[in-house]
Amino acid sequence: MKRSILTIAVILLSISAVLTVLSGPSVAQDSRTQDPATTSRLTEKNVEQVFKNIKVLTGMPQSKLYPAMRFMAASLGFQCGSCHVIRNGVIDSPADDKPEKQTAREMIKMTIEINATLFEGKPTVSCYTCHGGHRTPRGAPTLPLAVAAPRATGAAPPASAAVLPSADDVLNKYLVAIGGKTATDLITSCVVKGTTTTALGQLVPYEAETVAPDKGHETFALPNASGQNCAGDSRCEYQRVVIGGRGWLKSGGGVQELVGEQLADQRLSFPLFQILKLKDQYASFRSGGRDKIDDREMYVLNAVRSDGKSESLYFDLESGLLRRRISYVRTLVGTIPQQTDFEDYREVDGIKLPFTIRTAFADPGSIPITRKFAQIKLNVPVAESTFAKPQ
Repeated sequence: MKRSILTIAVILLSISAVLTVLSGPSVAQDSRTQDPATTSRLTEKNVEQVFKNIKVLTGMPQSKLYPAMRFMAASLGFQCGSCHVIRNGVIDSPADDKPEKQTAREMIKMTIEINATLFEGKPTVSCYTCHGGHRTPRGAPTLPLAVAAPRATGAAPPASAAVLPSADDVLNKYLVAIGGKTATDLITSCVVKGTTTTALGQLVPYEAETVAPDKGHETFALPNASGQNCAGDSRCEYQRVVIGGRGWLKSGGGVQELVGEQLADQRLSFPLFQILKLKDQYASFRSGGRDKIDDREMYVLNAVRSDGKSESLYFDLESGLLRRRISYVRTLVGTIPQQTDFEDYREVDGIKLPFTIRTAFADPGSIPITRKFAQIKLNVPVAESTFAKPQ
């Protein structure tokens, strides 16, 4: 049970979007005036100030350590215990007993040096570049090689070569598709109830409340050893709270304050803010061409948030609705993707909202987290005490 709680807590700590969410009108406006994300980064500690025996990842914000660890594990097809010592079911992270850990440090140094020398310090080369999910890099292609189909002569140009709409056109169509500006401007709060899966595949009840411009709360409880819901037991109860420029995560390990980019992502990961006022969340957009999801054509926009973080947005060509959102976390060991899919749109008080949200992580130890909503209520009162720091 302890390992189950540890696993889900660690995964949810890194959700740089457990769902890349949207902010209401004043959330975006507030971020451009006070820039709470920047403020939180100023107070965030580096990994070596928080964790013991950090040798090569020094200078990296503490909120990026766990995502970086899981990215390296995914890049090599490893689990944490491949490099770290596990004592009585608990990872002893500072211990240097295993030679694999020293090898990992040398590989990290090499990756950082390559990027600094050849790519102006940008995390272009990563563990995955060479390993591709395998313990040992593959130095040659697997035979037999696939034979490319002959190129047809006189064929029509592919759809991707057609004239693309502007980013403004795509975003305006999206706004109309979900209900229009007048209707979305009237939304002040959202309360959802449903279920969520955990990183271990368990299905548990889920509730979330959000109030514009900057308040969010969600909660669920992991099953106990016998499989029964244990809501009210702090050892298996999970809560996430964001209010203004502060936020907290409560799990079996206690209450942790959210900081830095982690806090900025969490602020944008609540149901109300995932769909409304999408355009206001970004400083810039550019067309990324066309792609397909489940055989449906998509327009892709590459966007940069006000805090500098990059994302790719996929809009259904026919309906105009947001289908996928991929956010990218830049770390010393590479750029880490996190993908959120929006499905099952239904109309609620004149607004189309997704009733299923799936989030996938670069983590070999977890399956995608799926939230399914049975009920969504808009513009309902939410007690101020809901957003207090968890105890």
